[in-house]
Amino acid sequence: MSKFAHRIKSNKALFAFSLILFIYILLRFVAFIQHQTIKLPGQYFTYQNKQVRYLCKGNNAPFVFFETGFAADSQQSWDTITKALPNNFTSCYYDRLGHGGSDNVPVTFTTSEKSALQTELIKHIAGNEPVVLVAHSYGGIISRRTAAKNEINLAALILLDSAHEYQHEIMRGKFDPIPDSVKNLQYLNAAFGLSDIKNIFKHYDTPMQKRLDQYYGSFRYAHVLSSYRYEKGFYTPLETFDYDFGNLKMLVISHDKQAYANNPRFFSITDKWQSMQKSIAALSNNSEHIIATGATHNIPADAPDLVIKKIRETVELARNQNINSL
Repeated sequence: MSKFAHRIKSNKALFAFSLILFIYILLRFVAFIQHQTIKLPGQYFTYQNKQVRYLCKGNNAPFVFFETGFAADSQQSWDTITKALPNNFTSCYYDRLGHGGSDNVPVTFTTSEKSALQTELIKHIAGNEPVVLVAHSYGGIISRRTAAKNEINLAALILLDSAHEYQHEIMRGKFDPIPDSVKNLQYLNAAFGLSDIKNIFKHYDTPMQKRLDQYYGSFRYAHVLSSYRYEKGFYTPLETFDYDFGNLKMLVISHDKQAYANNPRFFSITDKWQSMQKSIAALSNNSEHIIATGATHNIPADAPDLVIKKIRETVELARNQNINSL
């Protein structure tokens, strides 16, 4: 037996450490072997030397364009809904930088820059054709900035439980921003591959489930959290933006308070959340505020039939408006 091996065997602490290190390296190797790379379908748009993946179905105007919530996956959010929509108009969703098939997001990439990307992508896809913009959660903040710039032919804005620019200040102490500690732990998680090791022992029914687990354990997701922390949450009163959407058709669809009856934390903030939703609806003289019965904040998953119904109705309105303007 070599002197090194004898030394390890005779030193119990060193032996235990060496055994743990060996098992860790073995598990990291297994996780690497089992890592799944999925080529997502769709097309790519170049924005500031970054590749942005998008996917469209259907033909002709108007164009329905989907904006995803914070840290959510566009395919998971919108695939079921877009597949249920007819092909006599065009439906598109995309991966924001740092998500899905798109390139990584710079940690200094702001909400305004995300709106600029969204605007350029919509113009690339729809040109000057009428657009119905459907946005969930944080996507609503991005989409309001796009609407305010008036650079696209926006026929209607559908907001699904939209985040509010001042939400973390209004609900301070009950619904605070993601802290730096969460971001830092995510970087450690990605560096040491802890989620990757845990996922070795999980069974997946679909490739998407495995892809998302891999993503939420990655440096890409850590960068997304960093971009959020760079702006330190949303602390700007809505009035400061001086938005006035005039007679823009707006649907503000909010979650049902009773869906959180068994969750005291979220149940307690719902009244303030609904007040914020009403303040968003007040940005247009042509708005409607709807409660999605039985739905939590995840309205695309909890109330897809309602979302589909309202999109189809809004598309018909947009189509008729476009015909009447000719």
